Amino acid sequence: MTIHYKVSVKNIHAHLFEVELKIEEPNPLGQVFSLPSWIPGSYLIRDFAKNIVSISAQSCGQSVAIKKLDKNHWITHPCEDELKLTYEVYAFDLSVRSAYLTNERGFFNGTSLFLLPLGYEDEPCELVITPAASEQTLGEWSYVTGLKEQSKLHYVADNHQDLIDHPVEMADFTLFDFDVKGVEHQMALTGLHNADIARLKQDLKTICNHHIDFFNGDIPFDEYLFLTLVRTSGYGGLEHKNSTSLICARKELPVAGMSAINKDYTRFLALCSHEYFHAWWVKTIKPASFHQLDLSRENYTQQLWIFEGFTSYYDELSLLRTKLLTPEQYLDLFAQTITRVQKSKGRLTQSLADSSYDAWTKFYQQDENAPNAIVSYYTKGALLAFVLDVEIRKCTQGEKSLDDVLRFAWENYQDSGLEDNTILAIVNQLTDNDFTPFFDHYLYGVKELPLQASFDHVGVECEFVRYFKDLSDFGVTIKTQGEHSEIIQVLSDTSAQRAGLYVGDKIISVNHQQLKEAALVAEINKFNPGELIKIGILRDGLLLKIPVVIGEITPTFCQLSIKSDLDNQTIKQQRQWLYQE
Repeated sequence: MTIHYKVSVKNIHAHLFEVELKIEEPNPLGQVFSLPSWIPGSYLIRDFAKNIVSISAQSCGQSVAIKKLDKNHWITHPCEDELKLTYEVYAFDLSVRSAYLTNERGFFNGTSLFLLPLGYEDEPCELVITPAASEQTLGEWSYVTGLKEQSKLHYVADNHQDLIDHPVEMADFTLFDFDVKGVEHQMALTGLHNADIARLKQDLKTICNHHIDFFNGDIPFDEYLFLTLVRTSGYGGLEHKNSTSLICARKELPVAGMSAINKDYTRFLALCSHEYFHAWWVKTIKPASFHQLDLSRENYTQQLWIFEGFTSYYDELSLLRTKLLTPEQYLDLFAQTITRVQKSKGRLTQSLADSSYDAWTKFYQQDENAPNAIVSYYTKGALLAFVLDVEIRKCTQGEKSLDDVLRFAWENYQDSGLEDNTILAIVNQLTDNDFTPFFDHYLYGVKELPLQASFDHVGVECEFVRYFKDLSDFGVTIKTQGEHSEIIQVLSDTSAQRAGLYVGDKIISVNHQQLKEAALVAEINKFNPGELIKIGILRDGLLLKIPVVIGEITPTFCQLSIKSDLDNQTIKQQRQWLYQE
């Protein structure tokens, strides 16, 4: 029994897709349909069903009653013949997670468009896309997706889970392809750009070759597609089975004549590296609990630090190992990651395991207190990956590393997935040692990571200094609104919090001197521990003077550099870490 879908543009300026769904043998007691409430890779209940603006059902040319059971389930009146649903979906989410439709571009994830007839979970699906009328679109639209194409704009999928794991791009895009180890790869660039396609091909091919070699030459897809939306500003990515959806800023693409890789282009390459790595590390190897996802509710795991944290460690390290970055460029990027973690007071409150488990309610629903209450399983997960990597190297005299842990998991856990203790068991087996105390301290606890000792082992100088371009040391994050700088975050155990500055306060003066933006930041940062300053604020429209005693400051801005005069053993350890030598 095949599920038949047809997608067409209903009203391009109203951002409406029309979807037709046909099944031949509906449940004679009444057919139930459901739409996912979240999309894998983005751990937040998004309630995509809210975007269905109308729905109707027919059988044998006659209208069939359909009613809603709850927020994302519908049931039709019993019928025995072919059943067709027709529904409209509002699509105006300019992200990688949902659906979007204007005269410039159409895009959708199946989680936003494709209702599932319950009982048909394992049945094959086919999708037909009706092309938008050319007079409605800007430019001549083309269509691209990672789905298997049976004929022009006619696609097939093994089942509903397969169908919804392949986003579709519809636009007047730039499409180019490149071969990696006999596998076709493509990138579609949607939006205005002047990218150096030859350079982009070359660098993407280098990254893809590296990742395939990393996993011993195994390739978990027959073809791969990078869908890239180019905007004036923007950033994001979401992994899929044989593709990824990306958003980048126009300045992050390479242009003709660019010699060295600058920080903007590095950001885009790291994003591509990250999402491509996911084809192995979360789309194939995954938590055991993710093998049967329930897309109607939260699916909890303590392992996001493994799958996002480890991937965040390797995305930039891979650029160094392929010589796309110099050691100095890589260490600068890694130092930025360390700085972000050290600025987060939440690292002393929330463990990485809890950060993973609570992603649904904390990481993806951050409020003004987030820096004090949570830690990112991406950034701190990457730091834990580094420290664990070094500890494994120490324990085995350089014979094993974190690379071997990932490869062992790849070779042995594709079918079963990882349990919460699997990585610990693999590390113990490969090192013939017990890493339980390490995991208790740094994964399940909030003990500070031994970064200094780890960097010493690989001959890298790690120094923390004051940062004078924001007010994080003082204890607030501000944004400028009109004439005032409004406090949007207050950090725990800082001068600002102890003095009673609150989120929402508007700073208007320092020691009776009216200041704003950069001048305000510079003035506050010039005071030393023990000094008293008076901060003038507006709170609820009233002028207040808040005395603040500057407390002891723990520098959080990280700087990394290669140590000079290293002995031969340290140089060997350094090169093993940086270049896999």
